[in-house]
Amino acid sequence: MGTTISKSGVIISENFRDNLIISKYDNQLLNMSGKKIDKMCSENSEDVLTWNVFKSLSQIDPKLWLPNIFAKAFNTDFQYDTLVKIDLWKPIEPPKSITDFQKDEGISEIDIIIESDKFVWFIEAKYKSDISMKTTNNENRDQLLRNIDVGSFYSGVRDFYFSLLYFDEEKTKNGMERIELYTNIGAYEFKTMLPHRSDKMENIKGIGKIKWSDLNQNYNSNSEFESLVNKSLVEYLKKILL
Repeated sequence: MGTTISKSGVIISENFRDNLIISKYDNQLLNMSGKKIDKMCSENSEDVLTWNVFKSLSQIDPKLWLPNIFAKAFNTDFQYDTLVKIDLWKPIEPPKSITDFQKDEGISEIDIIIESDKFVWFIEAKYKSDISMKTTNNENRDQLLRNIDVGSFYSGVRDFYFSLLYFDEEKTKNGMERIELYTNIGAYEFKTMLPHRSDKMENIKGIGKIKWSDLNQNYNSNSEFESLVNKSLVEYLKKILL
């Protein structure tokens, strides 16, 4: 397949699969909207980066990589010994009580969810873009606060973690400011910001940030297949994160 160059100098592939390094014919791709697929033709696509990294990690024993990136995001040890699964762009509904304080809110499509029967970790992925500072029906509800609200509610009795995954602080200034704010407040402050929540939101155990470059690691697997996946991922990230 061929490529073209946009006016801003970005390489655009004719087929989005040319930008994928793994799971090029995964069934999930069949259910994606045409608009999302079109964006994945770009070499600057956040969705392509997210797919390549986390679909690769899903093929590697999480014991090799999860404690490492968890420690980078939250500056604490990973305490869980449990099976995990990874979902990309999973649709999650907001708490129904939100309509007591604003017009209804649509479903949130969460970039990355890593979860088990003990914990849930929502990750908002940004590459060369910033977060949205408001939602359609609430100018004070930025993208990170929305995800924290939705994620904490979705987690139920499980521990909840949230982090911003970013490439460059300058390209994600608003996100960096908000993640700094939310890292340093507790459940009481979140309750003030999210008055529709009737629970204490005490399942929020960590808010943090992590860089894409932090994921560029050799994980020393004894499996030949896992080592090949890891090698492909490292080579890809070295090229993308220049």
